[in-house]
Amino acid sequence: MQQLDIKDKLLQQRVVNSLEKVWDLTDDLVDFYPPYDGYTVTVFGSARIDETSIHYQDVVNFTKTLARLECNVISGGGPGIMEAANRGAVEGRFIDSKIKSVGICIELPFEQKNNQYLDETFPHKTFFTRLQHFTAVTDCFVAFYGGIGTVLEILTVLQLMQVKKLENRKLILVGKMWRGLIDWFEKEMLNEDIQLIHQGDLLIPHVVDHYSEAVEIVKQHRLEINV
Repeated sequence: MQQLDIKDKLLQQRVVNSLEKVWDLTDDLVDFYPPYDGYTVTVFGSARIDETSIHYQDVVNFTKTLARLECNVISGGGPGIMEAANRGAVEGRFIDSKIKSVGICIELPFEQKNNQYLDETFPHKTFFTRLQHFTAVTDCFVAFYGGIGTVLEILTVLQLMQVKKLENRKLILVGKMWRGLIDWFEKEMLNEDIQLIHQGDLLIPHVVDHYSEAVEIVKQHRLEINV
């Protein structure tokens, strides 16, 4: 068998061309993620928030309300805020309801195991494909208190909405911590010296203090897109 020289320019170009085809195929396959009947809400948030926290209970109450509105609920499938989201969906739905409580999970060596309130799970090995899955099946993204992973998720969604790769969706940020992020955008990206974003970009996320405000946004958006 001929030994391949990884420094060979022609071989490198063949690899690049093959990788480009793989990425194109990955983009195409996103369309095959199974959509859900009815309106679907994805909840982002920290795995580290304990069920004794008021934030955990707020999320349970939020998704209980969504379940009674016949909305599917998706989370990252793990503990903390994710568990609270799926728990509320399961506990709040009507007996004959067909809505789903779903976990789009990530395989990690620590911290992440599936919670017990899931009708369906979809394991992913990379954050990239996992985020693609979220965006393919979600009508409204709602973030509660979270860390770096949650920030990654909401900024990915925000950027996709900014450049019109995601349309007719909503992004809601619940909690006072997110106002600091918007303030930072305004200070550092909309200053007098250089404007790195448009003022309208900051109108994309709806920042609210309480989950009840998020419920009202969901209701209105659902009517707008007729789901």
